[in-house]
Amino acid sequence: MKTVMKNVLLGSVAGLAMVGTAAAADLPVKAKAAEYVKICSTYGAGFYYIPGSDTCLKVGGFVQTDYNYLDTSYTPANEQNDTYFLARGAIRLDARTQTEYGTLRSYLEYRLTYGDSTSPSLDKAYIQFAGFTFGKVQSFYDYYADNNVWGIDSVELTSDENATVAAYTADFGNGFTATISIEDDSTRSNGVYDLDFGYSNVGSDLPALVGNINYEGEWGGFQVSGVVRQINDENYDVLNPGSSGDDIGWGVLGGVKFNLNALGEGDTLYIEATYGDGAIEYTGITGSYAQLNTFEFADTYYNPATGDYESATAWTVAGELTHYFTPSVFGVLFGNYGELDVPSAAWDGSVSSMSLFNVGASLNWTPVKGLLFVAQYTYGEANYDAPIEDDFGNLVNSSDFNQVILSVRRSF
Repeated sequence: MKTVMKNVLLGSVAGLAMVGTAAAADLPVKAKAAEYVKICSTYGAGFYYIPGSDTCLKVGGFVQTDYNYLDTSYTPANEQNDTYFLARGAIRLDARTQTEYGTLRSYLEYRLTYGDSTSPSLDKAYIQFAGFTFGKVQSFYDYYADNNVWGIDSVELTSDENATVAAYTADFGNGFTATISIEDDSTRSNGVYDLDFGYSNVGSDLPALVGNINYEGEWGGFQVSGVVRQINDENYDVLNPGSSGDDIGWGVLGGVKFNLNALGEGDTLYIEATYGDGAIEYTGITGSYAQLNTFEFADTYYNPATGDYESATAWTVAGELTHYFTPSVFGVLFGNYGELDVPSAAWDGSVSSMSLFNVGASLNWTPVKGLLFVAQYTYGEANYDAPIEDDFGNLVNSSDFNQVILSVRRSF
């Protein structure tokens, strides 16, 4: 009996030892799995090493819903949706690898927007290496770029556009950089207008040439930018043989940012001015809801009296103040004023020189990290030098709009 019990006990101990050995054998495997995806602290929070590589990846994005109210003075009630909803989701991928030439970075942001229909958009996709940038990115001409003007569907105060670029940025140290960039400006082309043949926009044969000087310091920063671009009038050269005139557009931008931490931690003030000659889309003058729907924007206009093309000019001044009342509640005040000068020979029932302004404010609340609630109101008004026909068939000298946006965004 003792022998039997002894054998049972020995068997039990052996069994437990085998279980313990198996469990112990599992431990290194689990430890390896836990260590396999490692935190990458080189580029800040949120980066992890891609397993089996020396590349660090950050995955993020946001989900946003906007509830909009928009009322324009020039649109019949049965043709206008006073209220409409928009929803947007975005995924951001940021991959970086350290090389002997510096950081190799690739960045992608893909968006899906739902309203009347679903609209996919590759917002940004670019590669950065050794000072070079290739791909779709915020234009190097832009600076303030409507920084805290909120909304999926909101006004544009100044130059703000993504472009596909090939650029080089030189870093001079002490906060100074300079960039030279070749950019596809097809989304900023407004084409040619002719009183007899109407409006045509076929883009340009050559990319735009952009350059800037930028500074970032403790007090804030500034940027000076310039652009030279081609105005394509080939369609009208056939219709108007022997014509000549403006076929090169250009623009300049100057902006400054002040960090106002004495007023509140995170407070900022932006002031920016832009001017465009045959490059009006580089000023933000076309980004308001104040203009009539029938208004024809063009970079250049054909003058039948002289047989020349005459470029339109535009300028804007914009500002934005952000103030934090508490670490989680902040307000934004923004506005702009601009003027568009159209050659007088082109004035008719749909074309005129004009001035406009937009003013707005928002209240923003972040109750927890990554969650933002926004309430924003904007008013805009346009005034025309020559009467313009509105959507009711009336000739008017001004038009305006009111917009309210209630929005919520979850960032991750």
